[in-house]
Amino acid sequence: MDDKIKILIASVLKPADDVRSCYKIGQTLAQTNKYEVNIIGFESKKKVESENIFLHPLFKFKRNSFKRLKAPFIVLKKYFELKPQLIIVNTPELLWVMHIIKILFGTKIIYDIQENYNLNIKQNQIYSVISKSLALFYISINESLSKHLIDGFILAEDIYEKQLKFIHKKPCIKLLNKSLEEIKKGINSIKLTKYDSLKFIYSGTIGKEYGTLEAIQFCKKLYNINSKITLIIIGYSPNIQYLKLVKEAIRNVEYIQLKTDGKPIPQSEIIAEINNSDIALLPYQLNPNISGRFPTKIYDYLALGIPMVIPPHAQWKTYLDQYQAGICTEFNNPDIENFVQELSSTTFYTESPTDEIQWKSQEMLLIEFTRKIISK
Repeated sequence: MDDKIKILIASVLKPADDVRSCYKIGQTLAQTNKYEVNIIGFESKKKVESENIFLHPLFKFKRNSFKRLKAPFIVLKKYFELKPQLIIVNTPELLWVMHIIKILFGTKIIYDIQENYNLNIKQNQIYSVISKSLALFYISINESLSKHLIDGFILAEDIYEKQLKFIHKKPCIKLLNKSLEEIKKGINSIKLTKYDSLKFIYSGTIGKEYGTLEAIQFCKKLYNINSKITLIIIGYSPNIQYLKLVKEAIRNVEYIQLKTDGKPIPQSEIIAEINNSDIALLPYQLNPNISGRFPTKIYDYLALGIPMVIPPHAQWKTYLDQYQAGICTEFNNPDIENFVQELSSTTFYTESPTDEIQWKSQEMLLIEFTRKIISK
């Protein structure tokens, strides 16, 4: 008789095989052999070949579609089918249905907070004034109620502990989005110069605050000095209008390649491109939503031994300096001559990254936290 405890991980904004939900949190819990992990997300064609993990790709709609309003009801229906003892929810619009489940059935619920959604919406240029106000009101109400009805919180960023008041006085842990990749052996003393055939990469979300256009302009200016450079942009864009600007900016530019799709790119494809690159661009626009966070991709770049170019952000620079893994530049108005000089004079990875950059360094914390929440 199978007596595994059922866990449901529920999301609207992520695919069922999302890296954090499936391969980090899900895999960590499934490998204990104590839990059966079921993951709800939007459509995914990939099958996870992992014992104790089952994917339920339920949604198929555009990010701003009205069909998205059906998602909480679909999750509720799936709840009745699976009857899990614990739900880990990571989308704020699902909180109201979690509150109902908690009140009616007493199911244990953990809120995995991956973004400061209020701050994210305030900074987002996609929303109209009316829709932004409604979204902020909706999220504020749900998150305020969660301090009474949610059993525990998981934070994906250090800064959320200070920013989010509703998490206080409840069980809470931080699980940063550290890398699943094994640390590359033999990372040591990488030298790059302006004369090299450098392969630059921009990976992850394509969008204004992530600086995709700035990465393109940076490489165009650098190309005037070194015509042997290339840039690959790989990722997903939730903003169709911005993606059009990106495509227009690289039209007829042979040394810049764009790999994107109407849904998130599988992590395996992104990692393959990173492994085929020499140096990564992280041209984040340091607005209040971005500046307090720590980019997930930094951990993957560190594990794979990829030098990085980041904006002037003191915390990120201090972290990279442990391994001499990156240099800073002002992407909005880059001094290309100065960048080339610093690039040529820097020896990257004079120290190899340690296990602290890896997800496995946090696994026991998650396992113990989950056990305590379930046994309360």
